[in-house]
Amino acid sequence: MVALLLLVAGLALPYDREGNFSIRFEPMAILQTGAPIPFHIKVEDARHQPVNDAKVTMQIETSDHKQVEKFKAVSIGEGVYTAKPVFSDAGEWLVLVSVHRDDQVSARTITFEVANPQN
Repeated sequence: MVALLLLVAGLALPYDREGNFSIRFEPMAILQTGAPIPFHIKVEDARHQPVNDAKVTMQIETSDHKQVEKFKAVSIGEGVYTAKPVFSDAGEWLVLVSVHRDDQVSARTITFEVANPQN
């Protein structure tokens, strides 16, 4: 009975646990404003096996945290995903990739410098 009450109250909801996924990502084009920039994201488990069928998202935000956008990454191969964020302004951006599979989650953040396009 107590478990049922906790479940109804939202206190017994399952929680995500650390997935220990290895997440590596990099832009596949020159970082610049105003254009979709493809990023390849490689995800492996603790045994160095590709992580497939995961929900992978990329969040970009300015270093002052005033601009934040999320992008869904799609699978393009064994443990490889791609996302195409558009950076609105030049400057320093934080890029956070999170990977969810089953009840496991891992994340990694890297800072990138984005330039205005050359005329």
